[in-house]
Amino acid sequence: MDFHSCLFEIQTRYDALTPVEKRIADYIALYGEEVIHMTVRQLAKCTGTASSAVLRCCKSLGFSGFPALKISLSADISKNMQLNYSPYISAQDAPSSILDKVFSANVKTLHDTAERIDRAAVTRAVEAIHHARHVYIYAVGTSAALAMDFQYRLMQIGQHAFCLTDVPTMKVSTLNIEPGDAAIGISHSGRTIPTIESLQLAKAKGAVTACVTSYPNSPIVSHCDIPIAVYSDEIQYPMEAVSARIAHISVMDSIVIALSAKDYDEAVQRSKLTHEYVDTIRYGKASQ
Repeated sequence: MDFHSCLFEIQTRYDALTPVEKRIADYIALYGEEVIHMTVRQLAKCTGTASSAVLRCCKSLGFSGFPALKISLSADISKNMQLNYSPYISAQDAPSSILDKVFSANVKTLHDTAERIDRAAVTRAVEAIHHARHVYIYAVGTSAALAMDFQYRLMQIGQHAFCLTDVPTMKVSTLNIEPGDAAIGISHSGRTIPTIESLQLAKAKGAVTACVTSYPNSPIVSHCDIPIAVYSDEIQYPMEAVSARIAHISVMDSIVIALSAKDYDEAVQRSKLTHEYVDTIRYGKASQ
């Protein structure tokens, strides 16, 4: 029996589908409520394809057949209705409607990720960082801000963490890596070449490598000892990776809190000192 999400499989495997399979997948994603009541022949007719093409598409999406795909699709639709989730934003939507859609998308992403995430991988990441002499965090673009926040939180609990978001610096930093260090790449698409190449160099130097991505079948996963994937049916914004960022932040927050729990008293003390340091910061010209 197939229990994985049909809509998520379409999203993550889409680039690997043939043009005919993409036509079928597009129809399933757009008219899912109708598809769950169709036969293979009916879906083939609606998409202008052959029944054999529909069955190949099911296989390419990881399902044993059309009935299994429909069961998964029905579960997706039911969950979307329960969470009031809509995958589309139109230019005609009012700000209030957009707010509702964005919040429901974020809730769904967190819900799906909590259900499906590889918890053993998260535990391994916590242990790798805990035992690392230094932690190197690599990211570019929209993931860079998440990497900087992750570095700051790791420093708060006593980890020697470095955040690298400039491409030349990312690669040069690997010259300093020693066996036992940890290297973590953050990439929504999992296809960010500078991040992947930095992880490859870090791994060659003996670092334990991990990544946080939204695509479990993406290239970055094959270059990591510890891949961690979030699950986001990305809403159709005029920009990318909106709700997925929420899940990335939640995963990294979970790692930091798990690390702090290993030495709770010290973590509490360091948190107090952090607040004291921030409270004593003075901006503007120093008094004469």
